Amino acid sequence: MKLFERVKIGGVTIPNRVGLAPMGMRSSDGSFQDNTCRYYQRVAHGGTGLIITGNAMATTEFEPRSNYLLEDFQQICALAKAAEFVHYEGSKIFLQIGPGLGRVGHKDPNNPPHAPSAIDAKFFPGVLCTPFTQEEIQRLIAAVARTAKYAKTAGCDGCEIHAYGGYLVDQFLTRKWNKRTDKYGGDLKGRMTFLFEILDSIRAAVGPDFPIIVKVTVDHCMPEDPEMRDLKEGLEMCRLLKEHGNFDAIHVDRGCYEKYYYQIPTVYEPKGINLEACKKVKEIMGEIPVLGHGKLNDPAVAEQAVEEGAVDIVLMGHQLIADPDWCNKVRSGDWRSINYCIGCNECLNTGFNGKHRTCAINPTSGRETDFPLKKTEDPKRILVVGGGCGGIKAALMGDWMGHDVTLWEKSTRLGGLLLAAGAPSFKRDMMTYIQHMIYRLDKSGVKVVMNKEATAQEIIDGNWDAVILATGSRPVVPRIPGIEGKNVTTAVDVLRDGVMLTGKVAVIGGGLVGIEALLHIEETAQEILCVEMMDDILKTATHLFNNDQSLRDRVARSSCKIHLSTKVVSVDEQGLVCFKDGEEFRIDCDTVVLAIGLRSNNELEDQLWGKVKVLRTIGDAAKAPGLVYNAVNQGFHMVRALG
Repeated sequence: MKLFERVKIGGVTIPNRVGLAPMGMRSSDGSFQDNTCRYYQRVAHGGTGLIITGNAMATTEFEPRSNYLLEDFQQICALAKAAEFVHYEGSKIFLQIGPGLGRVGHKDPNNPPHAPSAIDAKFFPGVLCTPFTQEEIQRLIAAVARTAKYAKTAGCDGCEIHAYGGYLVDQFLTRKWNKRTDKYGGDLKGRMTFLFEILDSIRAAVGPDFPIIVKVTVDHCMPEDPEMRDLKEGLEMCRLLKEHGNFDAIHVDRGCYEKYYYQIPTVYEPKGINLEACKKVKEIMGEIPVLGHGKLNDPAVAEQAVEEGAVDIVLMGHQLIADPDWCNKVRSGDWRSINYCIGCNECLNTGFNGKHRTCAINPTSGRETDFPLKKTEDPKRILVVGGGCGGIKAALMGDWMGHDVTLWEKSTRLGGLLLAAGAPSFKRDMMTYIQHMIYRLDKSGVKVVMNKEATAQEIIDGNWDAVILATGSRPVVPRIPGIEGKNVTTAVDVLRDGVMLTGKVAVIGGGLVGIEALLHIEETAQEILCVEMMDDILKTATHLFNNDQSLRDRVARSSCKIHLSTKVVSVDEQGLVCFKDGEEFRIDCDTVVLAIGLRSNNELEDQLWGKVKVLRTIGDAAKAPGLVYNAVNQGFHMVRALG
């Protein structure tokens, strides 16, 4: 495969054409802490040839650090450790360097962010940014060059300039945010002056043998706003960059905070979302390497992208959180064992909330030293009740540790609610994940018993050393007259069982399940609508804003009609009676679909409490509605803690 051919960036040879896209791991003190170093080492050990670190800020003179910081000599030590760990695995490491976040800084509401011009601060309504003076810009450029020199001293093989995505450099590049009339503003070439001077300053500081990648956004994906960059302007920007020089490779990005799902794709986006833009950039760049990202975790898609010349290096971020062994598995042909990212973005969501970056489907990611995997010295008989993602994870962990594990599933299918969550055509990443889990379960030593309804007495009589309840949840059925009618079903039943609804369909509930069901049903129904009591859809969803943006944009592009602030009074054979603004009205339809919420199936917990040796309840059975993250991580840790 071409993926595993060597490739050069400047004078540095990368052992293959797969790289870790830059991502922040969250640092409590700004340094590359041990968990970050060990994570980079783990990804390199898994075969990835290039590690690009998360953004290291060059200075805190104008804003607080967003994550990593490399502004003085004493901070070199921690980065040097990361570089050593990566090199010991035979891979290369580039430090991503940024001058700041500018208008999208989100940590300090008391001091206006610095930006190119007096523009609105993204996360602080009513706050105007403080424009940089030319003298401040020069200090900022000098700081970036100093940080690049520190990276070289630390043993990094190169650096990447953080010049994309609506962050500070990109704000200088963009008409929407750059209203300057001096040499740093004006036409596109003028707005690129800040970036040009950064590149020149770095090259002067590090010399010709330290490669520089520049990461730029070629399309903000906001055609509704003419002041934002479209692909035409983005390609012209690339031509001007090539003409200017002083860089060795280009990393292509699309999107911005306003269309964040292009920048960081979600479960709802297709594979290879940025490849067409990458191809056009490659035509301009010629021999200069192009790096691309954006759901390239399907090995066939990644290989084709390299073979067709769209990119020279395939970058993956969240996929290498979910499975750091992606490269080794692809190289060996063991594609089915890849733990494919599900696009939930919980890794990013936890980071935005100031917590350690985690993974919904790989509990050890970034926690390699916190939770070292150990075989048991005291094998136990473990019963897992429920074959959803949490139950399967618990069973697999117990089997790997050396326990004697039995799993009971009451239905004829494994997968639990993920069979519903992964049913829509736009959420196949979720279905791929549960298929992967079932594949691993089939290869394990777990005893799986299907069509097995668990009773408390049978569990007690089994004298198990530990019982894990992963019994999931069931749809809430509200007390509405007529709700038991033959024309009424639940979103879970429709999605899980592959029911193809036709005619006119009304979905009650505009939360996450309701909206996904709505869009799924639209593919077969002649007319589809949603009734929601709240004043907006998705108000109860806890997902990150890129997932929210993507789903809302899908709704906006659909033919679905949404009735907000509307209560369902009753249901009959002809449809719904609703209430809004003091008046009742009818909505006639052929089928009513309930998506009100989920309630825990936790009755067994009360019946077994104090009657078995060890009892643990996980996932939706513990709290509904839950996340894949909760179920999988709890399943892993509850069994790991048994020893």
